[in-house]
Amino acid sequence: MLSKCYVRAAAVASAVLVAGEVSAQETKDWSVLVGAGAFFGPEYLGSKDYGFAPGIIGSIEKGPYFVKFNGLTATANVLPFESFYAGPLIGYGFGRKDVNDKVVDKLPDVDHELWVGGVVGGGYAGLLLQRDSLGANIEIAHDVMGDSGTTATFSLGYEISATEQLSFGVDLSTTFVDGSHADAYYSVTQAGSNASGLAKYDADAGFRDVTLDLTSRYAITENWGVGGMAGASALLGSMADSPIVKDRGEAVSGHGGLFLWYRF
Repeated sequence: MLSKCYVRAAAVASAVLVAGEVSAQETKDWSVLVGAGAFFGPEYLGSKDYGFAPGIIGSIEKGPYFVKFNGLTATANVLPFESFYAGPLIGYGFGRKDVNDKVVDKLPDVDHELWVGGVVGGGYAGLLLQRDSLGANIEIAHDVMGDSGTTATFSLGYEISATEQLSFGVDLSTTFVDGSHADAYYSVTQAGSNASGLAKYDADAGFRDVTLDLTSRYAITENWGVGGMAGASALLGSMADSPIVKDRGEAVSGHGGLFLWYRF
């Protein structure tokens, strides 16, 4: 999450950070990528109010080892394998406060979040064509600073290179949240109901959303490149039924971004 703009970090990685992986793994040498972009999305998942936010991306890689920075989330691989990775995850979230919706803004704030967890994933190149690849990963994170609970995101991505410079990808993901996360973002307590006028509601743990992202990247030169992503998320279950979403927001939302990067 970037400021008041919800964009899933994994989609940003698919659109941009893959650009450094091939170089690092094939040469077994250091590869450093830095970039910046502009993101567009809802204030929080379920909001009908949208906004723009800047974001930074980057990666440091040597062979199969990497540290990647996607907005305010960092992941790393500590395993010596080229087709399988696992490592720690740390991220920062802005929670939900001072939102544009004056009714939702009367609900208790969701405090800033410090996410700590891990990521496990793998990939296979040459699945159907010489220039395609399939990857999957799981990210599990727990908010150690506030009350936003635990989330687990499962992702499946496919990428194909149209040319040596131009690639396209599609990423499908879903996120499971525990009761604490569901309560923080989608429940309405009696006190919150009295303050906002929304009906009292108790959201349950479960799959929060399903998200589809389309990505592309283009290498302008050996060092410079651009990328983009566009996608949509649909809230599920008790999250979609929350009055925060049903009465004041929308269950389906879009998001996107454009990026420029430089690889050393």
